[in-house]
Amino acid sequence: MKAPLLLSFFSLLVFQSQIVKAQIEKLYYEDRTIRAEGEIKKGEKFGEWKFYYPSGVIQAIEHYENDKLHGVAMSYNFDGNIQSKENWVNGSLEDSAFYYHPNKILKRTGVYLNSQYEGIWINYYSSGVLKRTLEYKNGLPNGIWLYYSEKGTLLQKGFYKNGKESGLWEFFSKKGKLTYKGTYENGVKTGNWVEIKNGKEKPFNYN
Repeated sequence: MKAPLLLSFFSLLVFQSQIVKAQIEKLYYEDRTIRAEGEIKKGEKFGEWKFYYPSGVIQAIEHYENDKLHGVAMSYNFDGNIQSKENWVNGSLEDSAFYYHPNKILKRTGVYLNSQYEGIWINYYSSGVLKRTLEYKNGLPNGIWLYYSEKGTLLQKGFYKNGKESGLWEFFSKKGKLTYKGTYENGVKTGNWVEIKNGKEKPFNYN
């Protein structure tokens, strides 16, 4: 019987030791309203932390490990509506992220890699209509760019390379008709640009 008793006693000591190591920290504004609360281990943020506006409305819910953001982080506006949802790994933004308009409609979404934009990022108007799409590589625009009006009409189409405009760019009217086109090289307009009116092309001086 002694062995089980000793084992239980040892388990209790370990449990109590863990309790001692972890404590709840609370931070306050000058008027003593709560500003933040969460767990501290060895002087570092750990687990879930909540942050508040002076009004008491939740501002953010974040997760930490070894004092670094690690896990899902949510932020909210003054009205308590969701503002963003991000994924963190050891202090670095990773994977999918979502950002919202004040009316809770999705504003922007895409993927992070090592805290930099990667792949296609999509933006929306507050009405929910698609606004633009742009490809990224290593945090820089690199790929096709599409820009739309609030009525869903394509206004611009072009390409980026290493963060600068490159190749053929086309510009359209609010009714979707092609009005200008030309090429970029390393972010600078080059070659012969044209203006299109009534289906006819004429040289366009872009200088």
